Amino acid sequence: MIDKLYQEIAAGLKLIKSCAIYQEDVPQDFRNPCFMITFYDQNPSRGINGRLKNSVRVDLLYFPEDETNYQEECWIVGENLQREFQLAGFKIKNRNMKITDKVLHFLFDVDYREYKESIEIKMAELSSNTNLKEV
Repeated sequence: MIDKLYQEIAAGLKLIKSCAIYQEDVPQDFRNPCFMITFYDQNPSRGINGRLKNSVRVDLLYFPEDETNYQEECWIVGENLQREFQLAGFKIKNRNMKITDKVLHFLFDVDYREYKESIEIKMAELSSNTNLKEV
């Protein structure tokens, strides 16, 4: 499910700004502008009938193209993320952003549920005797 979450985040970011998107690590020779997706906390819990409820904390880092006028570019991208960023099939909560060391950090939580289907037979076939005679 985490792979699907990565794919949905990348698709959502492409709609906001068309640039390179990295997962968890930026290579040494990367070019600005780019995004980096990092997951920094996960809180799984059990639900009813084998369902799992997960809450994942995500940090989207945006490295601006113009390092001299980075503040304005970061705020514009941050506002677009606040207004337009969506994930199909996932619920986004607690959107927050800040600029640290010339990098925009767009922080949010994603809640989703998983269900692992069991192939175990729940109930055996019922055999009934209908050849009863009244006395």
